Amino acid sequence: MSKDVVSWPFEQPPHFHGYWFEHFNDEEWKEYMSDHWKLPFYVCAGYLLLIFSIQSLMRKRAAFKLQKALAFWNLSLGLFSMMGLYRVGSELLYVLLAPNGFYRSICVREKLNEPAAFFCLLFALSKFVELGDTIFIVLRKQPLIFLQWYHHCTSMILAWQVIPYSEPICRWYGVMNYGVHSIMYPYFALKALKVQIPKKISMTITILQLAQMIIGVGVNLYSLYVLGTEAGCAREPYSIKLIGTVYGSFMVLFADFLYKSYFGKSKKL
Repeated sequence: MSKDVVSWPFEQPPHFHGYWFEHFNDEEWKEYMSDHWKLPFYVCAGYLLLIFSIQSLMRKRAAFKLQKALAFWNLSLGLFSMMGLYRVGSELLYVLLAPNGFYRSICVREKLNEPAAFFCLLFALSKFVELGDTIFIVLRKQPLIFLQWYHHCTSMILAWQVIPYSEPICRWYGVMNYGVHSIMYPYFALKALKVQIPKKISMTITILQLAQMIIGVGVNLYSLYVLGTEAGCAREPYSIKLIGTVYGSFMVLFADFLYKSYFGKSKKL
């Protein structure tokens, strides 16, 4: 069954003015996501069937190179992430710099502007697009690890499920994800073009991903703590549990990946 959509009106007068393409019906999109809450589960099932079918078909075939296509793909996602970081990050910083900003940025529905709301929506929709990362992996016969497809599936489901709740904390997750991807995707684009990059850069990106998960768990726990006080917090129980489960699992998996890739005996990426 669909969940209730929580309204969060835009700030009036707006502190941030949107470009023409950033004007959209926020409530209508959230209603759609709420009514079609099963959609990402269906897409995830189709995605898993597709990638493992391709992987099976590729066993007796030569790997596709796809260097230019992969570079273009990663560069496009990198530029998109930079724009998302700028639009959502500007608003998060605007809230954080206000009195009692940390608490308000997580627990109070205020100071929402259309540009940030638009890129929060695109954040959820981009999780469907990012499934294409794995298509490149299996077509190029690169190692497909559990973290890769689990991360893509659960991120897509999580974003689609929590957006209708209009929780201020989602700006934190959007900014962190856009921020890491602003570095990660350009790095992958350069790697696709055979540019030699020090191994420390890839390790730094993995550390940033792990830091993202640790902070994600931390702000979720903070909001849970605040809910037990008189201050209160604009959080929904289902969202708290879902984010806690997903980000907690990500934290463990990325920590394991970091150790095995850079500090373990095999150090195999």
